[in-house]
Amino acid sequence: MKAVRTDPAFRAYLRRFFPTMALYVILVWASPFAIESTGATGPLLWGIAILPALPLMAVFWIIGRLLIELRDEYIRMLQIRQALVATGFAMSAASAWGFLEVYAHAPHLPLFTVPILWFAGLLIGSIVNVVLERQASDA
Repeated sequence: MKAVRTDPAFRAYLRRFFPTMALYVILVWASPFAIESTGATGPLLWGIAILPALPLMAVFWIIGRLLIELRDEYIRMLQIRQALVATGFAMSAASAWGFLEVYAHAPHLPLFTVPILWFAGLLIGSIVNVVLERQASDA
């Protein structure tokens, strides 16, 4: 898809995404050390603990900016379908696991698992797009 490679929205997306994810990795690694080394409690503990979530929140904004900035409506539709598949996947998995926790005593998973599922769902959504595009071109 040449439009994907040349659209300035994708270049802007990548310029935003990679530094944000680098910051996320750093904060996931550094936050536990900061908590332990400072002996943080109360508001300081909460402040340090929330730090890794901030870049993830930014990534959702970055994806929203991509959708707004895309010039090609067809490419935008593909990206939106990918995000909808990801959302359906993550919310379905979270709902199902929640019921398993309540009724079948499955082990508890932290809530930050849901965005991880959503990002995995983006891969599923891209596969859905490829399959549907192939079917449409064969028709």
